[in-house]
Amino acid sequence: MSGLELHTTEDASSCSEADWRAWDDFLKASHEPSIHLSSGVVRAALRSPNRAVRAARWIDAQGRMVGIAVCEDSEAISQGVDDFLEGTAGFRWAKNWLHREGGFRFDVRVIGTPLASGPHGYRFAQGVDEWACLRALLESPGMSAGSTVAAPVPNTLVVKDRPCTQPWADGHRLAGRSQWRKGWVDLEFDPVMRVSLEGRESWDAYLAGMRTKARTKVKRIMTLSQDISFEPLDAPAIRAQAEELHALYLKVYGRAAFRLGCLQPEDLALLKEELGERFQVWVARLEGQTIGFHCGMCDGCEVEAYFVGFEGGHNKSHALYQRMLVEFIQWGIQEGCDSVNLGRTALDIKASLGAEPQRLVLHERMRNPILHAAARWAARASAPKQEVLKRAWKEAASPKASPQKASNGASLHHEVVASSASTAS
Repeated sequence: MSGLELHTTEDASSCSEADWRAWDDFLKASHEPSIHLSSGVVRAALRSPNRAVRAARWIDAQGRMVGIAVCEDSEAISQGVDDFLEGTAGFRWAKNWLHREGGFRFDVRVIGTPLASGPHGYRFAQGVDEWACLRALLESPGMSAGSTVAAPVPNTLVVKDRPCTQPWADGHRLAGRSQWRKGWVDLEFDPVMRVSLEGRESWDAYLAGMRTKARTKVKRIMTLSQDISFEPLDAPAIRAQAEELHALYLKVYGRAAFRLGCLQPEDLALLKEELGERFQVWVARLEGQTIGFHCGMCDGCEVEAYFVGFEGGHNKSHALYQRMLVEFIQWGIQEGCDSVNLGRTALDIKASLGAEPQRLVLHERMRNPILHAAARWAARASAPKQEVLKRAWKEAASPKASPQKASNGASLHHEVVASSASTAS
């Protein structure tokens, strides 16, 4: 990292407005957009008192910004992996042994954000030694949310997520020895699901491009959910309902097989304050009662579905979760976006609405060599379940996603909707 200065902060107010403008200018100049790496989202994360987040900038000898990154010290919780991984007999035995008491937890440092899926961790100028920069960030002192006492550096290090152009369900496995750095392990979970809106600039055009069966399903979703109303919330309303929204979120989050990071009660209000109309929260009401919410971000080009929360009892009777996905798609059409990223899991449900999979790989290393060897073995002995997904589009109406657009990632942290959303299909 010769000649470069690393500047880090865990306090949003320690950077000036000029610093944050320079951050956004650098992100824009990278030609790799990411709303999750934008200054507003980063500031909201830094302001969250219960999250341990660090923003990093690299400055060269001429005072020019040549790199930006965000990392977070968080916790991973595994309650089981049957929903998304399959493997050898040895892997199944090891999995059952690790989860014999209901699951296990471990600390992790993530380059990127645990609360989103996609390449949202860093950007560097051409010619910069990315690895040297990231290594300095990975090895920097630990962070303690809401405390001035430094925490230990987590034993597990993760850099997420690198898009992969290999088609989903082609049998090609990515997990195992890393294609990124020697001594690391590549891991793969569910792909992100992305709906292309190219050529579908209206709701009628969207429906017209679908196969009859898929179009019938969308119409059934709209019929089942017709008694549900969706109300947008402003920042004061989000703050007033923060605990209720968080309780709904936990009803979904708590059932997920694997969880990385956790939304905090104040996060939604902070995002609304920082992003304004680019961040929206809607509550779902039925007969005057709040039964769920969904929220997302929009940068004018893409809609990023972020989080959902709902009462499971209304999912099957009123197609609540599917209707939320449709609401994200309609928002993207209304904003003139090119795509809608619906996040991970519930793959078949999203595929039936026109979403197509984009594979992602994350890079992992454990500082304990014994645990690292075990993680490498597990990665080689297992793989995501690569099931054939529904085809929603007529053959002539299915545009191919360009690598650049597909690489912009997704969000939703939809690890949180895996088990409950599957009941809605």
